[in-house]
Amino acid sequence: MLTIVKRLLPGKRNEEAPSAPATGSTATADGLDAAGEEDIERFLAAAQRADARGHSPWVLCDEARLATLRRALEFTAHCGLWLQRDGSHVAHWQGRLLVLKHGEGPPLGMLLACRPDDEAAWQLRFFFIEPEWRGSGHGARLLLAARRSLSGTPLRTRLPLACEAAIRSLERAGFQRMHVNASNVASFEAPAEWD
Repeated sequence: MLTIVKRLLPGKRNEEAPSAPATGSTATADGLDAAGEEDIERFLAAAQRADARGHSPWVLCDEARLATLRRALEFTAHCGLWLQRDGSHVAHWQGRLLVLKHGEGPPLGMLLACRPDDEAAWQLRFFFIEPEWRGSGHGARLLLAARRSLSGTPLRTRLPLACEAAIRSLERAGFQRMHVNASNVASFEAPAEWD
């Protein structure tokens, strides 16, 4: 009986076969994954480029500071904790180092998010798109993926007004400008997004 059904419906079987690989290839539909060891150098290079223009949250003026940031990123990638200076001691905040990929292709960009506890908003400490992928809407895609991945709490970030492309990406991803301080650093916030 089953053989007769298979003979009568050969087109049906052939139509279903191509859909199986497509489903498997979109398992991570937003393309945002946890960063690995190999991604840390890419992140550090982007932070150094930003620091050269005065747009980095870190001052990376010597090899010792760069090594400290490298160790903090490695700790975040391995343990899910960001080491945050809190007065005279170091606090252990939740931390996520995430990379945006297109399928199996190369990384398009990355972000670092941290927060002190489950009830606090995620703070986007630094995000970037690789130079060869800029201008294609990947910045907004990275930030929208972060909003979905870090759902349930608001996201906040601060960056200089001179970072015009990053600001456009934030606004396209639903972040609102809250205020600008005397140093021309703008604060942005995106409301909590639920699944």
